[in-house]
Amino acid sequence: MPRKKKISFKLNPEWLLKEPVDFEYNKYTLLDYLQKCEKNLDNLEIYPDFVEISLHLANIQSIVKENILLSTNKKFESLDDEILLKELVPIKLRQLSKEEETELEKTLKYSGNKLFDFFNIAKSIWNLAFDNIELVIKKNKKNLISGSGYIYYLDIGNSVLYLWEYQIKKPKGDNQNNKTHLNKLYEGTPKDISLSQLIDQHSSLNNTEFYKDLPLFEMRVYQKFPMEQTIVPMIKRKIMSYVFQVVNYEKSDSFDSER
Repeated sequence: MPRKKKISFKLNPEWLLKEPVDFEYNKYTLLDYLQKCEKNLDNLEIYPDFVEISLHLANIQSIVKENILLSTNKKFESLDDEILLKELVPIKLRQLSKEEETELEKTLKYSGNKLFDFFNIAKSIWNLAFDNIELVIKKNKKNLISGSGYIYYLDIGNSVLYLWEYQIKKPKGDNQNNKTHLNKLYEGTPKDISLSQLIDQHSSLNNTEFYKDLPLFEMRVYQKFPMEQTIVPMIKRKIMSYVFQVVNYEKSDSFDSER
């Protein structure tokens, strides 16, 4: 299995406090960073930039309101790995000279506006992608509560079939949050082989008795997007939203019928 590429920030969270604090230097540092992100957004690549931009924007607000810088030691597991509140590390700002305070104030005002505008552009592309990707349950809906299943997508234009296995699990040591893990089982042009056979051959769950009864979803994409940076992150969010919505509704419906 190929080694996962290490995911790191394009812009260090402490960028605006580089000694000595200088507005002009920070201004061009930010513009260079945003230019790199803009190229990705032009290609409709949402992640990992969306997570990083969100942190930088939150940092501006935190410094203005609380004089605290937000950083993180998180080891990112995927391009779209979100930063949880408990993964943020608050750092009290060092003592600044009067001149540095003035330079920081100008930096915060300029950067806040730029990052907010850029975040809104990124969010609009996020919404566009989310609305143009659909998941349709094909079978075994009754087993959604298992938190595991399969998703397939046929890219008709390129005659390529994608097949994933999903599992919704709580991160280790975290009893409050859930995370969708997506494992690509197959990508190619299958000949004379069915989805069931591909699942038989490639599923990590095929050593269990119930794997053939797990839910199967079809993904439909109505606009062209990059697979890893946009489509895969949207699948994760859509599958979790769908599963919890249906499972919670059925639990509620069952409770109501018993009263």
